[in-house]
Formats: sequence, C-alpha cells, structure tokens
Amino acid sequence: MSNRNYNVFFNTHTVSGIVISVALYIIFFTGAFALFKDEIASWEEGKHSKNIAREHIDYDFLLKKLSKNYHLTSRDIRFYLGNKNDEIYVLTYPAKDTVNIPNEAKYQNYQAINIHTGETASYVEKYSLGEFLYRLHFFTQIPTIGIYLAGFVSLFFLFAIVTGVIVHWKKIISNFYQFNPKIALKRVWTDAHTALGIIGLPFQFMYAVTATYFCLSLFVLLPANFLYGGDQTKLMNDLRPDRKTYEWAAETNKTLPSVNEFVKENTNRWSHFNPTYVLIKNYGGTNMKYFLIGELDHKERFLSSGMVIYDLETNKTSVIRNPNESKYTDDVQLSLGRLHYGNFGGIAVKVIYFVLALITCFVIITGVLIWIEARNKKSMTLKQRLYTAKIGHIYLAICLSLYPVTALFFLIVKLLPEAYQTQKMSILYTWFFVVWLLATLFFRFKRDNYFTNKTTLLAGAILGFLIPIVNGVVSNNWVWNTYKAKQFDILTVDLLWIAISITALFIYLKIKPEVKTKSAFTKHPIDYKNRKKLLAEEAKKTAQTTEKNKLLKDKNHIPMRTKISILWIFLAIGWIVHHIYGLFNIYYNETLVMEGATGEAPIVHHLYRILFEGMCLLFGLLTIELSKKWFKITSLVWASIAGLYNVYHFFEAILHEANNISEIFMLLLVAIASIFLIINIYKWIKD
Repeated sequence: MSNRNYNVFFNTHTVSGIVISVALYIIFFTGAFALFKDEIASWEEGKHSKNIAREHIDYDFLLKKLSKNYHLTSRDIRFYLGNKNDEIYVLTYPAKDTVNIPNEAKYQNYQAINIHTGETASYVEKYSLGEFLYRLHFFTQIPTIGIYLAGFVSLFFLFAIVTGVIVHWKKIISNFYQFNPKIALKRVWTDAHTALGIIGLPFQFMYAVTATYFCLSLFVLLPANFLYGGDQTKLMNDLRPDRKTYEWAAETNKTLPSVNEFVKENTNRWSHFNPTYVLIKNYGGTNMKYFLIGELDHKERFLSSGMVIYDLETNKTSVIRNPNESKYTDDVQLSLGRLHYGNFGGIAVKVIYFVLALITCFVIITGVLIWIEARNKKSMTLKQRLYTAKIGHIYLAICLSLYPVTALFFLIVKLLPEAYQTQKMSILYTWFFVVWLLATLFFRFKRDNYFTNKTTLLAGAILGFLIPIVNGVVSNNWVWNTYKAKQFDILTVDLLWIAISITALFIYLKIKPEVKTKSAFTKHPIDYKNRKKLLAEEAKKTAQTTEKNKLLKDKNHIPMRTKISILWIFLAIGWIVHHIYGLFNIYYNETLVMEGATGEAPIVHHLYRILFEGMCLLFGLLTIELSKKWFKITSLVWASIAGLYNVYHFFEAILHEANNISEIFMLLLVAIASIFLIINIYKWIKD
C-alpha cells in the first residue's frame, strides 16, 4: 500500500472513530447489561420465579381476569411470553367494534400480568433498570431521532472497523505477541488497541452490521417497498404475517374454545417446541383466530420459526410455518436477531457477549487515548494541545463515569422504599442522567485522566461489591440462597457484579503512579493556571508569523483541479437534492408510488439522470486524472450548457412555483455553483 493510501485510511479510521467514540462506548457498555435485561428485572423484583413452562400457563384464566377490568370483545390480544418469569406482558389493541364501548377500549394497552394471580401492572409501574439500560443502548431517551442516531453510529463503526483492519493489517500479528506494558504509553495503547481489537473483531463486525439493520430498518425496507409496488400492507403481511389485521364481523354466540388446549396441543406438535407469542385476533368474534408462534430449542436448530393458526369460523387449525423447514425471509431476520441478542445459547453465550462488549469498550477507550497521546506534541500549538486535552478529558469523563453511576443505581433501585417502586421510570430518567452529568463535570474539570481512571475503577469496584450484599440484606437473596433455590436469573446478576468488581479492583491495583511519567502530558505538561496568558502570547506570535507568510506567499487557496472537481460534485448533489424536494408531494400524499407508475422506470428518466447527475459526476471524476486541453474545453462547453439550464430553471421556478421556497433556494445554489464552475474552468484553460 502506498503511503498516500495508508494515510487516507489511517486518517479516515481516526476521524470516524473519534467522532463516534462516546456514543459507541455508551452503546456497548449499556448493551452488555441489556443482554441480561430479564435477569436484572427478576433481580430487582427479588421474588423467586416458579419457572413455569410457557405451554402450561393458564391463558383462559388470564383472559377471564383481564375481561373483568377491560373490554376485550373485538380486540386483538398479544401475549409476550418471555422466558420462564412469573410475569408476562400482554398487548391489547383498540377495539374494532366501537359501538357502546368504554373509553379505555379505544386505546392500545401494554401491561404486565402475573401468570398465577392475574394481577396487572402498567409498563411504567413495572419499569426496571434493565429496561432503562436497554433503551439507553439505542438512545430511545432521545425522542424520535435516538434510534436513528444509534443506527448511524453503528454504520460509522462498521466503516471504522474496515479501515482499522486495513491500517493495522501488517502489524496485527506482531503487535499481538509483542505487547509490552513497560514501553512508551502511546505504544502501549496502540498495541492493546490492536490486540484486543482483533480478538473482538468478528463480534464487533457482527454487531455493527446487525445494529445498523435494526436501527435503520426503515431505509432497508424502502427498496422492498418498491418491489411490492408501494403496497406496504402486502409487504408487511409477507414479512410479518402475525401482524395482519382482520375486519370485525360480528360477536359470536358460541362458547369460546379454550386457548389452553390450543396452546398445549400445538406445542406438542413438534418436539422441543417453545412458544414465544400467543395471539388472539377479533376476540369474541365469529371470525376469531388463535395464533401460536414459537421456535425449537436452540440445541435442536439454530434458526427456526413455527406458527399455527386456529380459525373459529371454519373450526380448522392450519400450520403456517413449520419450524423444521427453512424460509428465507424468516431465517434472515431471525439470524440477525439471534446474533445480536445472543439468545441462542443460554447464560453462557450471554456471558461471552458481555465480556466481548466490555473488551470493545476498552478498545474504544484505548483509541481515544492513542489519539490524545499522539496529538500532544511540542511541535503543536498550545491551542491545539489544549483542544486535544479537553476532548480527552470530556470523552473519558463521560465514558468512565458510566461504570460507577450504573453500579450506584443498581443499589438505589434495590434500596428504594416500597412506595417508590412504581416510580422507578421517572426516578431513573431524572436522577441517572443528573448524577452522570455531575460525575462527568467533576472529572472533566479535574483535568487528570489518570485520576479519572483510578477513581472510577475504585468507586465502581466498591459499589459493585455492595450490590450482592444489599440484595442479600433487602431480599434475603444471598448468593448461596439463590443457588440452592435455582433462581439463576438473580444469581447471574450478583455473580456478574462480583466478577466485574474483582476485575476493576485488580486493574486499579495494577495501575501505578509511574504510568503517568510515560504520558506525553507529563513530558510536555500544560500550565492550566497561566493558559490565558500563554494563549495570548501564542496568538500574538501566530499573527506575526501569518502576516509575514502572507507577504512571502499566499498559500491559502484550493488547487484549481480540486476546486473544479468539488463544484462538479456539488452540482450533482444539488440536482439530487432538488429531485428529492420534488418528491415532497408524494410523501405528503402518504404513498411512495408516483401517479401512473407501472413499477418500471421509463428509459427517458435514466437518460435524464445520466445527462445531469451522471455527467457531472463523470466530469468531476475525470478532472482528478485528466488535464489535456481538449478535456478542459469539453468541460467548459458542458459546464456552460448546464449553467444556462440552471439559471433558466431558477427563474422558471420563481415565476411558476413561488411558494416552493426550498426548491428555489436549492436551484439558486446550483446556479451560483454553475457560474463559479464556468469561471474556474476558464481560468484553468488560461493557466
């Protein structure tokens, strides 16, 4: 690889990694705990589960209990069966028969229900720290855009992985075996970053791909939507047949068949079949349907999905999906979910995922440390060094303080008085972020990464050791008691915190003060007390140097060919954006199919795209390599034609589409760019 290409990949890897590092750290750290979301909920509850198999749940009893408090007739009902907890979630959709119904039946309701008592609790009342960390894992606390932000971070993470492998390819093996913690600190971080990065590479790549799919599935489905001619209902029915809705006919006079018998009979249809959802469509109607959805045990088959439907109207049971048979659309989605959530190998696989997620957190931190160590050189200005140090302090303060804050809130939710147990959602949403912010501000203005690292490790270790102790005191769920009672969900959380705390304490004891002497910030310290005075002196010297350089030579320019290439690309992008604005009326009409569309783009549209965006991109590309006079003249001719068209199009839009402000603004920019392009090509020819 040439030095130029190496530098391009290296800088790309560095910039993309630094930009997403904080968000990525939060995603992986919270994601590690989100793997144990159900276990954390059981740990918080503190009650022992009877581990009832899902096919033995008394669904008829639950429906009877629900019908006492809620109007169920004509509603769709979905039971989320979870693992073997004593509480499952039930989603009741709005009633379809809206005549003389109570107000609550007009709205969707999602709540937990105890499989033994039938007692219900709202989602807010049952909110747990595990759910909070799971939601923070993909930023749903940020309204609307949070999940898309997580998706784009994952996409950039994939980019950083690929460029990182390219950059470190030749050094992967040597750095892996030559790791030496006694050498220069930058080299230590580099070797650790490479060695641990390559250990977790398959895991990280898998997570980058699957997370991008799940968070940006809206964009993934757009091409599929075109294949279905804009019929989104048909698309979703094929992808998720259980989401299909059926029109309400009338209320039945028949005795409703037992859901229990339906579930038991069809669970036994296949050996090692585990139900995951039970659905009822049009409850109490003449066309009521029962759905049973499940999968085979992961030991029997890695990918499997089974679905059985009972139709009251025909009194027939149909197998829609056989879990022993493969289906492309089902298996692709299922495989992505299996790999992302690690729900195919029990606790052992989750623990492996947990460890790899924390290793990835370390890789992210070492990447930041490499960057701040490399950029703190005497040759750099004080302003640059202060900026680098500030970024390092902020990034490490945010990331490293998350560990003790998480441990602290495990203690808080366990010690909450009974009266506040149903208010955990508001407490977590308020105080978790407040405490995290205060910890971040403290460490940021402490301006000592060594102190931040040591303090967060020690605080996290101490709080982590207290977690199983507090659990034992409050709920009598001591480690030995939960082991004897086979309450492995609760036991897993306690053992995880013990293991994390031991590891953190070990690292804390291993980090000695001598390590600070290897840091570039110790070798070239920054005098923060006098930084204003030093910055003023540096600014004065810089101004004098700049003025002197201006007199010698003006280097503040963009190379002509680069400028022309950028302008060509700007024109192409401008036209693309202009065409996107033209689709507004389609979007606002709530369809992605143009009027009169047949599913096949006319050839004239392809030619139109080639003549405009295509030719601009072609000239932009060729400008990088060609500089012959014939090419310059050809470029000028085509730029002039495009310029005349753009100016004409701009004035036409003002006359006929004066209310389309965004389109006019974009056309103005494109017209100005065309003028700049013609001027610069003309100068290029003259030169």
